[in-house]
Amino acid sequence: MKNFVITFAIAFVLGIALTAIGINYLNKGPDYPKGVMTVMGMKMSALKNNIQQNRCAPTDIIPHLQTLRYVGNDIEAAFGEMSDNDQFVRYASDFRATADSALTMPPANCAAAEAALSKIGKACENCHRDYK
Repeated sequence: MKNFVITFAIAFVLGIALTAIGINYLNKGPDYPKGVMTVMGMKMSALKNNIQQNRCAPTDIIPHLQTLRYVGNDIEAAFGEMSDNDQFVRYASDFRATADSALTMPPANCAAAEAALSKIGKACENCHRDYK
């Protein structure tokens, strides 16, 4: 009988702990939105670092712009609950248009790269101002 009580107590405590872990995991939500924003933030930082290091050849800048543009396609999907919000969708679309513009005429020097980075940053700020 004593062994049964001890086993039951251990199983009960383990059940409570695992339930708490499971509930915490379910309440956490998906990491997709955070991942999209992290990748975009890292690419913006990489562009800024390239400009600061005077590494502004198209081969240094274009890959980061392309990644920003590709990840920009996932903004609405990452923030699914916001995909019905017209303003949010407009901000995402504006971001993609700005990235497209930078890729259409890739920066050939640091001044042009800084201007492109500034425009993309402004597109980010517009959305973050209202939704961050």
